[in-house]
Amino acid sequence: MGIGLITQILLGGLGIGIIYSLVGMGYSMIYRSMGLINFAHASIFMLGAYMGLVFYVTLGFPFPIAFLFGVLSTGMIGFFLERILRPLSRIDLMFMLIGTLALGIVFDNLAQIIWGAEGLQFPAPLGEEPISLGGITIEPQTILIFIIAPLLMVFLQVFMQKSRTGKAMRAVAQDRETAGAMGISLNRMNALTLGIGSAIAAVAGILAAPIFLVSPNMGWSVAIKGFAAAILGGFGNPIGAVIGGLIFGIIEAASAFFISSTYKYTISFAITIAVLMFKPMGILGEPTIEKM
Repeated sequence: MGIGLITQILLGGLGIGIIYSLVGMGYSMIYRSMGLINFAHASIFMLGAYMGLVFYVTLGFPFPIAFLFGVLSTGMIGFFLERILRPLSRIDLMFMLIGTLALGIVFDNLAQIIWGAEGLQFPAPLGEEPISLGGITIEPQTILIFIIAPLLMVFLQVFMQKSRTGKAMRAVAQDRETAGAMGISLNRMNALTLGIGSAIAAVAGILAAPIFLVSPNMGWSVAIKGFAAAILGGFGNPIGAVIGGLIFGIIEAASAFFISSTYKYTISFAITIAVLMFKPMGILGEPTIEKM
């Protein structure tokens, strides 16, 4: 097996793995800050793809502007989710979990009412003709994923480490009671966390949209893998989610090539379970969802 073939498999795995990483980052950010698993995240991913489709195809904006508007509008949806979930947070965390699940179902049904159940094609902004480089073929959309996703991850890291708001969000993630006593608005930080997490899901949805048909149910399979990637990396650790997503994508691509595409998901999850049996806290050692 030549280097070119290995590179081809790695590129394919990294391309889809980055999508899983972005989804896993959203899960991890929300869990780390709020202690909440957002079961509506799959639907937010789907809404992001639809928002991008509306601005890009329906309204005819250039892709960079449509991308920005799609991400911002989906982020605003996430921001206002906190207002819906806030009354439930005063009762019990379990009610919030059920609330996110119910909101996901509502979003899926609204999408079906507005856009229909049939999948819609999202035109690839860089075209669909594969690019050959040194015997290696790569899809233009994969190149776009390799450009946008790392820039977003670097921006988020700088934002969380350097900005005043990012420091406040990290303080809430480390100790909610102390942060609240220091004058940090927990409700505002929750809203920002849900908004940023939703915006990240929208980035993943828009980048994945030309690869998948945009449909009301498109988010669930990707979100499950993103969730598994977050657990593999160490649930609550966004960097771990990135690593977990990339590993998940490479395993999936290698399994499809060497064994069968029919079993690639089974093999990926089986390897994930095996890793967690020996390192249950995840690759980077963060607490998993067991702490709930």
